[in-house]
Amino acid sequence: MLSGLWTIAKNSFIEVIRQPVYAILVVMGMVLIGFSPAVTMFSMVEDEKLMVDIGLATIMLFGIALAVLSVTETVSREIEDQTVGAILSKPVGRLVFVVAKFIAVSMAMALGIFLLGAVLMTALRIGVPSSVDHQMDWPALLVQIVPALVGIAVGIYANYFYRSSFTSTAILTALPLYVVGLALLLVVGPQWQFEVLPSVLAERHVGQVALAVLLVWFGIWVMTSIALAVSTRLNVVLNVIICLAVFFVGMTSQFLFGQFASDSAAAWVALRIVPNLYVFWVGDKLMHELPFIPLPYVGMTALYALGYAATMVALAACLFERREVI
Repeated sequence: MLSGLWTIAKNSFIEVIRQPVYAILVVMGMVLIGFSPAVTMFSMVEDEKLMVDIGLATIMLFGIALAVLSVTETVSREIEDQTVGAILSKPVGRLVFVVAKFIAVSMAMALGIFLLGAVLMTALRIGVPSSVDHQMDWPALLVQIVPALVGIAVGIYANYFYRSSFTSTAILTALPLYVVGLALLLVVGPQWQFEVLPSVLAERHVGQVALAVLLVWFGIWVMTSIALAVSTRLNVVLNVIICLAVFFVGMTSQFLFGQFASDSAAAWVALRIVPNLYVFWVGDKLMHELPFIPLPYVGMTALYALGYAATMVALAACLFERREVI
């Protein structure tokens, strides 16, 4: 069972990151976040907070779009094209199929969120140019740009000479380069001096923003599980519509249902069924005098995301178990 689970998850992961829409959304998100300092420099106050808000919002919106489209491509599309029967004809149960698909999309989302988060971290370290004598952080700028350019170059080369997938090759090439680059930024200062954990990281609360990105990924993980459950029964269009509705209601669930939960049984039930996505958004707690995201809060949020995602995956398995496939 484990070998079948890993095989389906690995192949589905490769299939997801090979999709052009995956690369388009990731690149668009990286470009928007990378250019956010140039946009927020024209704001009158709190330019760095505005840049972080733009970055986190971009990661959340693009991440949810990636999750919904990836799930529908790997589940709904296979059911509609009647290719899922070939997989289930092998000694693979439907539960294994559903769990493997969820793992595959989760890995693809983690990869995409890491790339977007890496660009946000480097953009935050570079800072917003607020005066003509602003000192450019060249190490951070190179870490932000060079891995993406190298990934694109390697992707073009492999696609032209070896017919490899440009999208997956470029992304998998850029990934380790960003990992190494971010590690180097922990010991290299803005002026190329050796400095363990440069002071600029603490001054701009880079660690707290990294925790905020992690919380956003938890929220995207929850939306991935919801999209998985819906995709076992409905087509691509209905899946997108339902996930958009769940996202907007989930971001305002505390306002819509929380104030009536003590007086209305329906509001009490709705408050617990609809995911409270606002708990994953902590942008308002950042970039203040003493920004602080408590680690226990991160842990409790992770448990909430894990429990909700596990429930949705179990629901997806039940729904798919009763669906007739050819």
